[in-house]
Amino acid sequence: MRPALLFGTGLLALSLVACQQNPEKAEKKAEVVVCDQLAAVGDALESVQALTPTSTVGDAEKAQKNLVTALNGLEKSEKTLEKIRVRELRDQLKTFNKEVDKVAKQKKLTLEQAAQELRTKAQPVIAARQQALAEVECVEEPAATMKMKK
Repeated sequence: MRPALLFGTGLLALSLVACQQNPEKAEKKAEVVVCDQLAAVGDALESVQALTPTSTVGDAEKAQKNLVTALNGLEKSEKTLEKIRVRELRDQLKTFNKEVDKVAKQKKLTLEQAAQELRTKAQPVIAARQQALAEVECVEEPAATMKMKK
């Protein structure tokens, strides 16, 4: 993987972390970066698999370096995605805590009424938690992974 691509990925990751106006958009972009990095790992694995008895030590070192670079890029992009998802969960939890405070101030509510009100207010927190735990779904599997499964 070229240093310019790694640098570009790093800049994109930083811009995704800074992007707070639209968390869904930032998350989608981060997922795309993760998928791109998975593809880069697949390409690097193909280079390793392409080594033959006639390959040189330099070829093997280059393949290993590309794989390490690709894996580092994947780790960074996964951390960025995780930060975005955890931030959304934290934001939803803050909103829910404010709702709990509002309900707690309504001293005439029964426990059942308070529970009903809070159940609906908890739905965005539950959805954010599920999203934080969600798998990244890439459109296309990296080529090396497909070859390994055969």
